[in-house]
Amino acid sequence: MSALLRNTLGVVGLVAAAGAQAQAAPDGLNWRLGLSVEHSDNMARRPVAVSDTAIAPTLAFAYLMQGARGEFEAAGSATYRRYQQERFDDEFLQQIGLDGRWVLAPERLSWALQAVVTDQPVNPFGVDAPDNRQRTQVLVTGPTLALRPSTNVRLLGELRFMDTGAERTPEFDGQRAAAAARLLYQRSPVSALSAEFESIDAEFDRAGAAPDYRRDNAFLRYSRLGARGDWNADIGYSQVRFDDTFAGFSREESLPMARLRVAHALTDITRLEIDLQRGFGDSVEDLLDGAPRADDYALPIGRTAIRDTTLSSDLFEQTGGRLGLSHRSEATYFRIDGRWRRQEYLRATGLDQTIRGFVVSANRQVRATFSLGAQAGVEWRRFGAIERRDRDSRIALVANWRTSRRTGLSFELSHGERSSTEAQQVFDDNRALVTFNLVR
Repeated sequence: MSALLRNTLGVVGLVAAAGAQAQAAPDGLNWRLGLSVEHSDNMARRPVAVSDTAIAPTLAFAYLMQGARGEFEAAGSATYRRYQQERFDDEFLQQIGLDGRWVLAPERLSWALQAVVTDQPVNPFGVDAPDNRQRTQVLVTGPTLALRPSTNVRLLGELRFMDTGAERTPEFDGQRAAAAARLLYQRSPVSALSAEFESIDAEFDRAGAAPDYRRDNAFLRYSRLGARGDWNADIGYSQVRFDDTFAGFSREESLPMARLRVAHALTDITRLEIDLQRGFGDSVEDLLDGAPRADDYALPIGRTAIRDTTLSSDLFEQTGGRLGLSHRSEATYFRIDGRWRRQEYLRATGLDQTIRGFVVSANRQVRATFSLGAQAGVEWRRFGAIERRDRDSRIALVANWRTSRRTGLSFELSHGERSSTEAQQVFDDNRALVTFNLVR
């Protein structure tokens, strides 16, 4: 059994173990079991279309536990796709995110766990297709020690161990050790100021594929929690030092860092989210930030994220931001997400890219047992080193019937296409999806 498979099974086991230990109320766990039939006239999304039909059982879940002993969140899905024309190998796809903290000594010592298992492209320049997917995993765990010198001052010390792995990108496999010290000053019941230092030491399993490095971040943070939301701002400096030197590349890189995150309720049913950042980034942070969340499980229509994760052991300079606006009432749901991001890699400069895009989702509860939804998105991607430009678009119509208290039927029609300066990347894809769901 491969190390990646053992880690994957271990993460799934952690979900079950945490649920058993927490002894949460029945409404702490929500799940649905689905059986879908999907037909595509271009399953591989290639210039020359190849049609196929996939039958896929799926288990989706969301679990939340909060109490005096800590909190734990797990969400995601697992799908087995069987292709009827046997043009593609059957697939077992997983999108699972975990985030937990266990209190070992109240107000003093806790243990953190964060993990994500997901399927990512093997070829970052290719499309999302059955022959361009691989299982990836990130596991982060370690203790946090808290000291309180005074009533409004806290000192946190953190140690974290990280393990990363990918089925077909071996240069991503490795381990990281991280330490952090954070001095927090509570200015008022709703605002806080902190001075923080983080250090990450990354070592990769495949010798020569990527240089090991140490990354240090020092920054000040101001955070505020209000009646309608919260926001925090970071400003500081980052430095990266590689263990090995390469001709044409500097051994040390440094960069100012700035981050702003806002989550604000404009009204009782309308919410605004803003995320701006400038500094260093890497694939591990992208995977953890994009992990499934329990809040997404109950959305009337699923969220489609703009794809901006490229599996690599290298760091990149990033400048960008995300804007989200959602409106949800008893009968209507609407959300728009916009994204802009520029990535400039420190070593793997062939992966440099700029991404822009937006996704709009809407759903209407026509009757108590019937709803209609629509989703549309466009993504523009420019690869600097190969002077290539892509434009991806997708539109989908969704209908959901609730056939009984625990069963439902959904139907989806979608059209996707790509235009590109690279002729071999152009495609058109039409799909029809029927799903029967058994809901907890």
